[in-house]
Amino acid sequence: MITRGGEAQERAIGELLEKMNIFEEEMKKLLPNGVSDIEVQNLGLLDILVGAVFSPYKAQEEVAGVQILDPEKNPLILSWVTAWNQLTTVQELLPPHDKIVGLLQFVRKTALGSSG
Repeated sequence: MITRGGEAQERAIGELLEKMNIFEEEMKKLLPNGVSDIEVQNLGLLDILVGAVFSPYKAQEEVAGVQILDPEKNPLILSWVTAWNQLTTVQELLPPHDKIVGLLQFVRKTALGSSG
């Protein structure tokens, strides 16, 4: 999504949002009571995967210029990521927001420069 421009980016965003909605619906089946908090000592593979992919969602949104996690459409995923990002260990290990934005901007600029 951040490595594409124009119509290709619009298509990628549409596909991503569609998949996010499917993921949200499937997660509601798996976690009907939602996610209230996450405990470091009880992390599962899905916790780690969701955390790794979505932790920097605000930086991804900033660089792509589109809302990825919509509180109305993706409340379960958003609450999960919020709980994940509040873990002390994650806060200690996650790079600062501005560094992630800088990296994603570099990746975008490089990808768009090489495709044009």
